[in-house]
Formats: sequence, C-alpha cells, structure tokens
Amino acid sequence: LAAQAGIRQPHQGPLGMKQNGVALVTGLVLLTAVSLLALSAANSMTLHQRQAANFSDKTHALEQAHGAEAWARGWLFSREDIERESGCVFGCTLPAAIRPPGEIPDKPQFESLAWWRLNGHEAGIHPESGADLAPRTDGFDPSYWIMEERYFEPLETENAAGIAYYRIFARGRGKHPRSVAVTETIVARPWQGDYDASAFPPGTDQRTFCRQFSREVPCGVVAWRRLR
Repeated sequence: LAAQAGIRQPHQGPLGMKQNGVALVTGLVLLTAVSLLALSAANSMTLHQRQAANFSDKTHALEQAHGAEAWARGWLFSREDIERESGCVFGCTLPAAIRPPGEIPDKPQFESLAWWRLNGHEAGIHPESGADLAPRTDGFDPSYWIMEERYFEPLETENAAGIAYYRIFARGRGKHPRSVAVTETIVARPWQGDYDASAFPPGTDQRTFCRQFSREVPCGVVAWRRLR
C-alpha cells in the first residue's frame, strides 16, 4: 500500500544490519552474564547454608562431649573415700567405672560408636545402677564417657591424704554420623580427708567440691584438649 501511495520505504544498508546484529549479540552476552551471576549467587548461598549447618552440628557434638565430661567429673567427685583403697599407689581397688592405667586404647577418638557403647558410660545414666537420671529430649544420639586413673600422689594436708589424677574421654555426636567430637580432660581429685563428697547427679556448679580445699591442693580440671 505504501508503495502504491508513493511513499518511499527506508532502506537498511549493510552498516545498519551490522549495528542491529551487534546490539543483539551484546544483549545476549549481557543476559548470559546476568544468568551466570544469579546461578553463582544461588550456589554460593546454598554452600554457605550447608557450611553453617555443618558448623552448628559440630558445635552441638562438642557441647554433647562437654556434657558427658561434666557428668563423669560429677560422678567422680561424688565418690566416698571408702570406694578407693586408702593410700594405694599401684594396683589399687578403685571406684566402679574407673579403669586402671593402660586399659583404654591410645586413641579412643577413632574407636567406633559400637566400642563406646560397649566400653563407655552414657551421660545421664548412673554408671553402676543403670538408672536413667537425666533423660535425653533433643533427639540426638547419647554422649558417652570413659575414665581411667593415671596415678596417685601422696599429699599430707589437713583435709586430704593424697591426690589422684584421672583422664576422662568424652564423646558427643550431632545429627550427622560424621559430626563427632571427642575430648580428653585431666582431672585432679583429693582422697581420704576431712571433706564432703558432692551430690550426684551433679549440680550446675561443680566447683563446690573443690572449694573445700586450699589453693595449694590440686582439684578439678587441670588440662583439656579436643581430640576429634
């Protein structure tokens, strides 16, 4: 119709067609770049979420191990003097649930969960009677502890005849089977003297037992480290 009416159509030469092609290619490149950036941001966000979840799970596993160690320490401080052979240095009669030196493997942090279940004691459970004193409510696997007496040091003071040093291993786990934390704690405990054993289950402040002794008498945690 335009031709019949005598209207002249604009003619695109090679230069105009080239410019249109460049604009189209540029738009496609920009669109591709924006898409890649969006995809990268989404992947990065997913990675950060996974890292945060893994960190939270590992933190929970360590907290579980701390709880098991505190439970073991509370049980140790609640033992009466008659449960350990008085003044004994080697081959002693020890309270139940305490191993003599050399019975625990060198690297219990690499032992399986089945080994811990068989050889350790579950936190919240009385190690002798098996009574459930602190039921778990978080849905996680139970944490475990195992203890051995390392050595006994005679020490004549007004309220203790000696100090025994104990090594406590504790294991905690998060939701993921690989989120495992194992800690080692060295604890000093006076024996045979004028003091009161602590209550069990342990209270919120386990320093009460050690406050009965002078500062010169070692008592409580003397070393700690994370093994796994």
